[in-house]
Amino acid sequence: MAVWGSAAAGVVSLLTCLPRLSLAPDAESGVGGAGNPFALLRTEGSLTSLELAAVEKGRIVAKVLDTTDRSEVLSLVVMRVRTTPSRVLERFRNVESWRRDPWVLQIGRVGRVPSTGDLEPLTLDPRDVDDLARCRVNDCDIRFPAEVIQQFRKDIDWASSNHAARASALLRETLSAYTASYLSRGNAALFKYDNNDDPVRIEDGLRQLILRSRLLADATPDLHAYLERFPNDRPTDAEDLVYWLKERFWLLNVLSLNHSTVVDRATAGGRLIMAVSKQLYASHYYEASLNVTAYVEGPGGGGSYLFSLNRARADIRPGGFNWLERVLVNRLVRRRLEAQFRHLRRWLEAS
Repeated sequence: MAVWGSAAAGVVSLLTCLPRLSLAPDAESGVGGAGNPFALLRTEGSLTSLELAAVEKGRIVAKVLDTTDRSEVLSLVVMRVRTTPSRVLERFRNVESWRRDPWVLQIGRVGRVPSTGDLEPLTLDPRDVDDLARCRVNDCDIRFPAEVIQQFRKDIDWASSNHAARASALLRETLSAYTASYLSRGNAALFKYDNNDDPVRIEDGLRQLILRSRLLADATPDLHAYLERFPNDRPTDAEDLVYWLKERFWLLNVLSLNHSTVVDRATAGGRLIMAVSKQLYASHYYEASLNVTAYVEGPGGGGSYLFSLNRARADIRPGGFNWLERVLVNRLVRRRLEAQFRHLRRWLEAS
């Protein structure tokens, strides 16, 4: 989901404990002690006792975490929410309902047999059209493989009056064919970005993020394996959907293509609904992104928990962010997460 750490081995699973126990500080054991339901998130997300207590009081806690990879942005947001599992499933499954989200400009679902009609509403921004007109391999402000950049140069008469419409049409054709290839071949079909002098493969970046997601490996190992092996080894309870999204993000609008897998499971502690999203393409800012958004149902209508853990590798120089860039990115991401979860809470708690 567009709105949406590495844990030590042997931590207690949040997913089996969370519905039974409170997150409030425990005078004897302390928050995060043995058996505490947030042991996993506290380790993975470095949640402090004060932050856990704030969640219990109804606050939204969002933070950006330090990592050893200077190109990675690791973020966590968590809150209590009074809603129903059916409402959560509606949110995860029905991407068309996201059109009302303030940051969403355009969105749509891609069918199991992708076609350009699935992307018909998608249009390029005027700034992106101008950038594409100047694009060269290793010198382009939009992220594409070399063959796609060359196709935009060859197939479009940039001096014609309808060049913008033709560029949007070619984009739809490109993403439709790309999705079909991914659905057939999995991660091996993912693009190699050749827009600058530091080419990167989405598959390589995504593999790193998947390997680092110990939360998924510990809590849902079958889903964790499926991310790497898709389209093979699909869990029996998994629902897959691919969607495209154009959203407001800081200075530029970002167009992305995403594969989301949703599971709805009964665990020893209660009901778990999880959506895991792999970013298959992004026009700006990203090399790869992996998002885990999970809802864990609380007992007796006393409130449940929703959290999102997002790992993203940024389109940045090989050395990664400098300290000032890191400060600015952290502030931007944290504020964005807080605003998105405030909106999400209103949506989930609406009658």
